[in-house]
Amino acid sequence: MYNSFSGFTFLSPETRSTLHGLERVTSLMAKAHNAQDVLEKIGGVLTDVLHANRWSIMLKTELNVIQISLAKGLPEHILETTQVRIGEGIAGRVAQRGEGELFSNVEYEVGTTSGGTYNSTSAICVPMRLGSDVLGVINLSDKSIGPDQVGPFNTDDLTLALMTANQAALMIEMLRAREAARGRGPAAPAVPEGKEAYELLKQASAFDLLSQVTDLMTISDNIDQVLDTVINGACRLLSATRGSLMLFDPASKELRIRAAIGMSSELVGTVHINPGEGIAGRVLETGEPLLITDAPRLRLGDHRQTVTDQRAAQYRNQSALCVPMKIRGRIIGVFNINDRIDQQDFSENDLYIARVIANQAAVAISAAHLLSESIATAELHQSLQIAHEIQDKLIPPAPTIPGVDIARLSDACESAGGDYIDYFPVEGEHDLSQGRFYLACGDVSGHGVGSALIMAMGRAFLRALLQRDARLCMVLSKMNNLIEADTPAGQFMTLFVGRLDVSTGRLSYASAGHEPTLLYQVATDEIIVTETTGLPLGMFENQDYTVGHLELRPGDVLVMATDGIAEAMNIEGSYYGRERLQQDLRELHSLSASAIVGEIKRRVLSFTYPQQLRDDLSLIVVKLEPGKP
Repeated sequence: MYNSFSGFTFLSPETRSTLHGLERVTSLMAKAHNAQDVLEKIGGVLTDVLHANRWSIMLKTELNVIQISLAKGLPEHILETTQVRIGEGIAGRVAQRGEGELFSNVEYEVGTTSGGTYNSTSAICVPMRLGSDVLGVINLSDKSIGPDQVGPFNTDDLTLALMTANQAALMIEMLRAREAARGRGPAAPAVPEGKEAYELLKQASAFDLLSQVTDLMTISDNIDQVLDTVINGACRLLSATRGSLMLFDPASKELRIRAAIGMSSELVGTVHINPGEGIAGRVLETGEPLLITDAPRLRLGDHRQTVTDQRAAQYRNQSALCVPMKIRGRIIGVFNINDRIDQQDFSENDLYIARVIANQAAVAISAAHLLSESIATAELHQSLQIAHEIQDKLIPPAPTIPGVDIARLSDACESAGGDYIDYFPVEGEHDLSQGRFYLACGDVSGHGVGSALIMAMGRAFLRALLQRDARLCMVLSKMNNLIEADTPAGQFMTLFVGRLDVSTGRLSYASAGHEPTLLYQVATDEIIVTETTGLPLGMFENQDYTVGHLELRPGDVLVMATDGIAEAMNIEGSYYGRERLQQDLRELHSLSASAIVGEIKRRVLSFTYPQQLRDDLSLIVVKLEPGKP
C-alpha cells in the first residue's frame, strides 16, 4: 500500500485522515483469511482510524436477532448476554432500516448497542449491508481526542464508518461463500458452479477495484484519472461495454458526463440532463438506485423502477444499472452501467456492487473538491501574504526628527488592509531632519486585497502630486478625480494630510471625510478635535477642499487614527468610541509616543476581547518634545 499523500498536501488534517482511513480499511481487510479475521481487521480500523475506545460488531443470526461477535472495552457479561431483536433499540433499528446513524446525545440501554456506562454521549451505529440484506451492525462510542479525553464523532467519522461497513459486508460474504465452498462453513454447500461461482468472483474483483481506487485517491491529485479507473473497472467487473459517471453542476443545475466508456466524444460532450429527466435525472431527483430490465419500455415499480428515456433506444440490450453517488446524504452525481456483453439482465448483486463502487467514487470526488478548494484557499492566502508584505514595506519606519517623537501602528484585520499611514519630507528636501514634513492617515472602504490596491494607488497619487504642488486643497481635488475615475462605484478613500513645520509648530491640514484628528494641548489640558474639510475621495468628481490650521507647542500630542479604533466593538455590541479615545489621550499624554501607541492598542484589544477586530487598526502619534520648537 502507498503511504504518500503528495497529491493531497493542501487538504485539512481531518480530510487526509479520512483518506488514510479508507486506505487502511482496504489494506487491512485485503489481508483477511476468513470471516472472523475480517472482523478483527475491522476492529483495528475502528480503534486506530476512528479512535473508538468502545465498539462492537454485531452479526445477524438465524433467529432474526443480532448479537456481538467482537468488541472492545465492554464487560464480559455484556459480551455473553447481549442479543437484540431486529427493530428494537438503536442497533436493531439500524439493522432493520439499513441506514447509519450519528448521535450527538444518546442515552444507552443494555442491549441497545453493547450496554454499560459510557464516557461520551456521542455514538455511531452503521449497518453492514449486502444488497438489500443487512448482515449486522457496527457500534462506536467513546471517541478518543487526547490522553484520557473523549469527544464527539462527526460526519467524516460517519462516512468512514459506512464505507468500512460496506466493504466489510462484501468481504465477509465473499469469505463465507469461499469457506462454505470448501466445506468449512456452517452450511457447507456444494462447491459453487456456474452463476454462483461467477457472482463470487465478481465480489472478490469488486473488492480489488475498491482497493485500487482507494490507493489511487491517496497518491493522485488527478480526479479524472481516478474516475476513469472507476468507470473502466466497473464496466470490466460487471461485463458491460458502456458506462458513464455523471456529476451534477450546481451552476447549470444539470448532470454532465465526467468519465465514460463505450461512448463517442461527441455524445459525451453534448449530454446534459435535468433533474427528473430520464433515468439518470430520476435517480438524481429521488436518490434511489435503479435496476432496469426493460430499458426501451420502462416501467414504474420499486427499486427496479424505470422511466421513459429517449436515450434508451441507444442501448443494445434492455438491462441497465443507475445508482446515485452520495456523500453525507447529498447526491453529487449518477453512476450508469449498461450493455452487458452476454445480453443478460444485470442482477441484484450487480446493483449492490455498483452502489459500493459509486460510494467510493463519491468519496474520491468529494476529496478532489476539497483539494481544489484547499489549493484555492492556499493560493489566496499566499497572495494576501505577498500583498501584506508589500503593504508593510510601504509604511516608513519611525523617523528621527530633532524635537519630535513619532510612533505608528498599522494592523490589518486581514492579511492586507485598506489603511494608510505615512510621513515624508516636503518638496525639495531629501529627509525629515529639517523638521518640515507631511503626515498622512487614510482609510479605504472595506478591507482585503482590493482595498490594499486602492490604498497603494492613493499613496502614489499623494506623494507624486505633493512634489508638484504644495497646496493641500488642490492636491486633494486632483486625487479625488483620479481615484473616482479608477475605482469601482461605491469604493472611496478618506484621507487626512497635514504639513508640519517643527520650527514654528504650525500644522496645515486638509481632511477628505476622515476621522477627526486629536490635538492634546498640555498648557490648557484641552483636546482640539478637527473637522473634515471635504468629502471622501472618489465619491463624486470635481470636489473642492479647504485647509485648516493647528498650532502645536512643546509637550502637545497629535493623534491621527482610522475609524477601526472608534468603531471597535465589544461582545455586548458597544463601540470603543471617539470619546474613549480622547480620554485615553488625556490620561496618556505624558508618555512617549511609542508608549501611547502601545497602550491605546492594548486598551482597544482588551475592550473587544474575546471578539476579533472587524476592521483595520491604524494610528500615528506625534509629540513635540519639551524645549521645541
